[in-house]
Amino acid sequence: MALPAPPRLTALTSGKVDFDLNVNNVIGIRNTFLLRAYAFIENRVRPLVLVIKKWASFHEINDASRGTLSSYSLVLMVLHYLQIILYLENGQNILELLAKLKEYYIHAYYKAKLQECFDPTMQLHLVHQAPCTIPPYISKNGSSLGDLLIGFFKYYATEFDWSHQMISVREAKAVARPDGIEWRNKFICVEEPFDGTNTARAVHEKQKFDIIRGEFAQVGCLSEEHERMCDFVPFSGQIHL
Repeated sequence: MALPAPPRLTALTSGKVDFDLNVNNVIGIRNTFLLRAYAFIENRVRPLVLVIKKWASFHEINDASRGTLSSYSLVLMVLHYLQIILYLENGQNILELLAKLKEYYIHAYYKAKLQECFDPTMQLHLVHQAPCTIPPYISKNGSSLGDLLIGFFKYYATEFDWSHQMISVREAKAVARPDGIEWRNKFICVEEPFDGTNTARAVHEKQKFDIIRGEFAQVGCLSEEHERMCDFVPFSGQIHL
C-alpha cells in the first residue's frame, strides 16, 4: 500500500515570495541543497531556471496540483539538458561538473562513502554547509543564456524521447524507463535523485501531457526563426535574479 506524501503547505509572505513548508520530508531538505549546489558552481544555472519557470507559468504548465509539471521537475529537466548537451569545439560539456556532482551528493547518499556533503548520517542542520565544500569550477564553454535557452527548447521538442526515456540527473543522462509501477503508463518520467521516485507523476492525463509537449514543440520551432528571447518566450513582468 502506498504511503501518503509528507504534508506540505504552500504559502505567500507579505513580500510576495512563494515558499513550501515541508514536515518530516528529509528528502526535500537534501534535494533543496543539491539544487543550491548546482547553482553555486555555475552562474548560468539560476537565471536559466528562472526564465524557464516563468515561461512555464505563463503557459500554465507549471502547477502539479493541476496535473502539469512541478517547479522541481522543471529544474531537473534544465539540469538534465545541461548535463547531456552536445560537446562543443573545445570538447567540454557546458556544465561538466554537473555530471560529477553525484560523486559529492548522490553517491554519498546511496553508499555513504563520502563523509562530507550528503552522507545520509549527516545531521540535517549541517546539510546547508555541503555546497561550500565543492571545489571552484569555471566552465570553458561560453554559450550565452539565450543559446542555452534555445537549446533547451529544441532538445525537448525534437530530441528527447518522452515515450521511452527517463530523465536522470543522478546518472547524468537519459535512461530507459524502468518497468516498475512507479513508471508504468506515465507520460513524463523524471527521477528524483535521492529516493528514485517520479517527480512528474502529477502529469497523469494525456490531455495535459499533450499541452505540455505542444508548448515545447511550438517554442522549439519558433526559436529557429527568432534571435531575441522575447520573440518566442512572450511573458510579461520582471524576473528577479
